[in-house]
Amino acid sequence: MLLQEFAMKSLSATILIAATLAFTGCASLPQKPRTFDQLGQFASYPLNAQSFRISFKAAPNMSYGVAEEITLLKAAQTTVQNGFRYFKVLNDPSNLSQKPPRQAVVYSSPNFYYPYGYHRRNPAFWPDPFYDTPQVVNIDPVEVSYTISCFKNQQTAPSDAFDATLILRSLGHKYGLGPNGEVLIPQPPAHKAANSKNTS
Repeated sequence: MLLQEFAMKSLSATILIAATLAFTGCASLPQKPRTFDQLGQFASYPLNAQSFRISFKAAPNMSYGVAEEITLLKAAQTTVQNGFRYFKVLNDPSNLSQKPPRQAVVYSSPNFYYPYGYHRRNPAFWPDPFYDTPQVVNIDPVEVSYTISCFKNQQTAPSDAFDATLILRSLGHKYGLGPNGEVLIPQPPAHKAANSKNTS
């Protein structure tokens, strides 16, 4: 009888531990990486035969430095896809006036038992180690724009021009672009994504 009772308690404890591990395992699955098209909103339009305006409005929670890197990559992609190899970022006034977005420091919400904070002060409650931890958030969306001038070969390009093919080879794989500027994993069309949601 005691053996049966011990076996039942052990089985119950094992099931509880397995369920807890399964739940926490599912909760910690990594998110699917975003494609290049999903990083934000891109715009690229020609100003003349060899000049283009490139702009990028980043998705939320992206740093200004990463947004600049992605905009540079978009400039390299635009250069190669229009038959050029080198590009120079021009000293356009609109380029020079850009600044990183305004930021603010925010704190977590107040104690549940406001104003006394009973659950923080009473030893019967476990204190929250992340309470009152400040976080820096962007107030404005991150936007970066460049005006670029493109060149077909090194002889016609200025000495400080960027090599678009080199940028795509060294940086493209990080964001899902191939060496010729092609998107390796394209974003699914909106109507296909909507149809798949409806059928599921």
